[in-house]
Amino acid sequence: MDKLYRRTQILDLLRAEPVATQTDLRRKLGRRGIRVTQATVSRDIEELGVVKTREGYRLPLRDVRQAANLVILKTHPGNAHTVAVALDAVPWPEVMGTVAGDDTIFVATHSVREAARVRKKFMDLLAI
Repeated sequence: MDKLYRRTQILDLLRAEPVATQTDLRRKLGRRGIRVTQATVSRDIEELGVVKTREGYRLPLRDVRQAANLVILKTHPGNAHTVAVALDAVPWPEVMGTVAGDDTIFVATHSVREAARVRKKFMDLLAI
């Protein structure tokens, strides 16, 4: 199995539902047909920059801003590409596409109004 695919699935799970522990994450990955060891999950979490909070694990986004019809996401260094791949897999009709650097993602929308909606979705997901 491809590491990028597995990590994309981890980010997708973190967006979709609460994940309290690494064991919980391994179980949820298993339901998607991805069998991994605890060491692999731990390494993925660390390299993705996933944050552990009282409520469980959170996406590795540090900041969410809007500039006209763009939403700019800041991640931990080295995580933007993986997060952008996961975002591209999400069926949000407002999102036209993403461009990722090392720690920054530009999310393009059709309009300023849609960018505001997408920014709010991210803010709600992240409780920033």
